[in-house]
Amino acid sequence: MPMSNINYNNMNFPIEGIPSNAVSIVGSVADEEFALASLLEAQANLLCNAINPCITVCDFIDVIKSIIRTLKTIIQKNNILENKLRETLSFIQKEGIGCLDYNAQFELLNNLNSVLESIGAEESSLGYLIDKLGKGVTNIASYCTFDDIKQINNLVITLMKLIVEKNMILLRKLQTVIRLIKFIKCSEFDFFIKIIKEMLCAIENLINSIFKEEKGLAELIFGESVKISCALKMCLNEEELSELDSLITSFIDVICDKKRILENKLSEILTLLNTVGFSSCEIDFIMDHIKELQSIAFKDEFELSKLIKDNSKELNRFIDKECCNFRELVDFNICITCKLLSLLKCGCKKKNEFECDCNY
Repeated sequence: MPMSNINYNNMNFPIEGIPSNAVSIVGSVADEEFALASLLEAQANLLCNAINPCITVCDFIDVIKSIIRTLKTIIQKNNILENKLRETLSFIQKEGIGCLDYNAQFELLNNLNSVLESIGAEESSLGYLIDKLGKGVTNIASYCTFDDIKQINNLVITLMKLIVEKNMILLRKLQTVIRLIKFIKCSEFDFFIKIIKEMLCAIENLINSIFKEEKGLAELIFGESVKISCALKMCLNEEELSELDSLITSFIDVICDKKRILENKLSEILTLLNTVGFSSCEIDFIMDHIKELQSIAFKDEFELSKLIKDNSKELNRFIDKECCNFRELVDFNICITCKLLSLLKCGCKKKNEFECDCNY
């Protein structure tokens, strides 16, 4: 059966044997995830080479397509590792921590922390990739025809959807680890004092990875604004404006999906902080990193405001058309409003709270 036809989410990998062997499996999952983080960083470095004045639109498109293919394969591997980790930790929980000797207990804590570190490493690599994608879009926008803009936009949305899918896998993995940590804390065995500094560092890296992803999103939104500005200078007809509208809305939707995952990830990290138990000074240290996230959020909002401004220009341009009738104006204004509502979804919990059936 071809790999693309396998449903990894429905596959189970029962773990048999002694708990100490399962502890080693947790460590192997962390090692593989670190390797995937390096591969993701390599994809971002590939984009770095595509950010130069000499690259053609066709070459840039080929680079994005190549990264999409690689990311699809990475996600297949991630799904397998997620199932392996979930089944292994379930086995350890079923057998109980007490069945492990002192060395195995310490190894389990180290391996759980390594998984947390690997999640942070992969998220950081994704942030790096998104950042370079945004810079690449900004660099190539002025060379694009409208057909190029449509193709690039569709590829960017495809790549971002894959990144969101990978984010979901990493989020579920984080939740799985936190469940076992809660189980250990509720038992009579509390060994976290042994690796408290290492775990604090892992949590710090997780928060910094959110910062990097938010920064990357701001760069990508800026690139989208530049691309839209270029498109609006092309004297587009009604059909092309409708296509542009659809592209913008799809882009905003995937950005909102990404932001919701980052919000959930931050919530899980705070749960982890409360579960493990740190001193007030250690908590304050982590909160300083969370405050840094607020500053980058302002940049996100600024770039989103530019998108709104571009949409306003689009509406005014349509209104100025001599042949435009009143009904067209009303319909087009409704469509602009729908896009604004899509922007507001960045702060909403329900994914499908707003719907738009406009034709423009």
